Amino acid sequence: MENKLLQQLLLILFLFFISISFGQTTENNSKNIAIVDSTLSEIIRSSIDDSVKINMISRLAYRYRYAQYTINAIRKLNEIAKNSKDSKLIADANRIFGNYYYFNSNLDSSEYHLLMSKELLSDSNNILLNIQVRNTLSGVYRKKGEISKAIETILESKSILEKSEKLEFNKDLKRKLFSQQIIVNNTLANFYNQMEDYEKAIECYDIAYSKSIEINSLVSAGVIMSNKGDLLLNLNENKKALEVLFKAKELKIEGNSTQVSLANTDQNIALALYKLQEYKKSFEYINKSLSYYKQANIVLGEIESSIIIGMLYLQTDEVDKAIINLSLAKKLSFENRVLENQKKACQYLFEAYEKKGDYKSSLKNHKEFIQARDSIFNSKNIKKITQLEMKYTFDKEKEFRALISKTKEKENNLIIRSLIIGLIALTIIAGLYYRLSYVNKESNKQLTDKNSQITEALDVNKILIKETHHRVKNNLQIITSLLSMQSRFLDDEKSKAIVTDSKNRIKSMSLIHQKLYQENNLTGIETKSYFSELIDSLVLSYGIDLSKVSVEKNIEDILLDVDTIIPLGLILNEMISNAFKYGVDKETGIFKFSFSKVSDLELEIVLQDNGPGIPLDFNISQSKSYGMKLIKSLSKKLKSTLDFNSDNGLKITMSIRKFKMS
Repeated sequence: MENKLLQQLLLILFLFFISISFGQTTENNSKNIAIVDSTLSEIIRSSIDDSVKINMISRLAYRYRYAQYTINAIRKLNEIAKNSKDSKLIADANRIFGNYYYFNSNLDSSEYHLLMSKELLSDSNNILLNIQVRNTLSGVYRKKGEISKAIETILESKSILEKSEKLEFNKDLKRKLFSQQIIVNNTLANFYNQMEDYEKAIECYDIAYSKSIEINSLVSAGVIMSNKGDLLLNLNENKKALEVLFKAKELKIEGNSTQVSLANTDQNIALALYKLQEYKKSFEYINKSLSYYKQANIVLGEIESSIIIGMLYLQTDEVDKAIINLSLAKKLSFENRVLENQKKACQYLFEAYEKKGDYKSSLKNHKEFIQARDSIFNSKNIKKITQLEMKYTFDKEKEFRALISKTKEKENNLIIRSLIIGLIALTIIAGLYYRLSYVNKESNKQLTDKNSQITEALDVNKILIKETHHRVKNNLQIITSLLSMQSRFLDDEKSKAIVTDSKNRIKSMSLIHQKLYQENNLTGIETKSYFSELIDSLVLSYGIDLSKVSVEKNIEDILLDVDTIIPLGLILNEMISNAFKYGVDKETGIFKFSFSKVSDLELEIVLQDNGPGIPLDFNISQSKSYGMKLIKSLSKKLKSTLDFNSDNGLKITMSIRKFKMS
């Protein structure tokens, strides 16, 4: 009881810290990083439950709007969740990763983590978490231009919320669910706005705004007013839009909003001033927003601000400056797969190049604009289709209730009919029983004979398969021997290294066929013995002295299918070889390897050494080495993600989503 009270007190103190500093986010990133790191250290050192730690770290990341310097805190949160083996905490960690990548415009990674969270929650009755995951996922789909998926997902949230209204909750959860109603209505309004159904959009914005004022959430009210201002800009009610946007900014400032939220409103104000042809004032607001987005590394904000600046330069006949800003926006939009902004950037580049007289570039951008536009609205009837989808989702609960009512009316008749049919069936069964017993005796005799034949055939096949694996293993060993012989005649060290790498790749596959030949299971490999032997083989190959170098192995024993273990073995061969070649000091080196099954949906491998690490700007997708290309290609086959961390040496974390147990 005392422990629980202590945890609650710590949480209250933490929330107090968050509340008093909510509006004080400095634009000095180094100061923010120091605050985040020190707060994280205090949370980790405390003796509170894992669930409370995760809650606190989650709020810390949200407090700083998931800025890039919060990634270490989120990784620590993920580590705590995985160690707990609690599926709910793991799902929440994936949700927070999804939020981080969403705010940093990495939409594919955001979708991956949110779908993983959704899958882990499929059998969960955690209403709040299910709604939060779907709300962000809907935003991801919207930014990617997948409007139908986005609407379907937000309507799932709405359906869960409507069903939860009939249930009893504590005061805190009621407040949180009420806040989610605000988010859902605001998101639906954004969709209606995008589909140009402005009447319904205004209706949803007004609902969300009134609920925000009801709970005195001034920041939420400011966000909704800012979105409504965007809608009025779409209607070309520019003066009214500007008034609404200034009111939105006042609400945000009064509610101690974050800098990024204020920058978003400044961006909309700049657009309103642009439409009112007040270009000088518009430049002031948009440059202020862009400066913050660049400093905070918020790519989506930088894209949208660059587009508006390009539009302004177009109007002031500074075409070259317009092209520079719009080209940057186009490049970032394509890199981050933000379809809506691809469309806008190409549209204004088409106009800019046309104004300059470069008709070839103008035509190229016009084609790309049409392609992006058609990808978002892939038919003239997209508005009607999405509205029908929405109507279907809202009405299906009503239809379900009607179906239950009709079913109950038929139940009595069905019971009577079932009894009559049952009596007739029993009479027929009694007559057939004798006949069936005789037939069964004959069938059993024939089945026994066939089973004997099948068993003999399987034994023969087993011998043949074992012999095949034996011959493959021998052939691979012959190739290895030939390479060894060839390397003796090579003087060039680079060529020798290439031959050694090739031998090790062949050995990783040969070891699999050797194990399949020696063991009874012909389709699977035990990970503990295989990974251990693979590491030992590479230790010998690279002349690692185990009296000087520490090699630690922590391997969970799992039986993996051959189709999984072969690409995994090749990937590990490359990673471990690189560690022994470039990372592990031959005199005082440390190498650690761990393999575990995190959940039924994920395997995790961690390799760590105390070497020099890798450059900060390292990107595996841009690496030209054959080994890295092999790792990248095989990782895609296993649907795995790779995380490189160069703090105190190199740490590689590999999460595998596509695998098959044997």
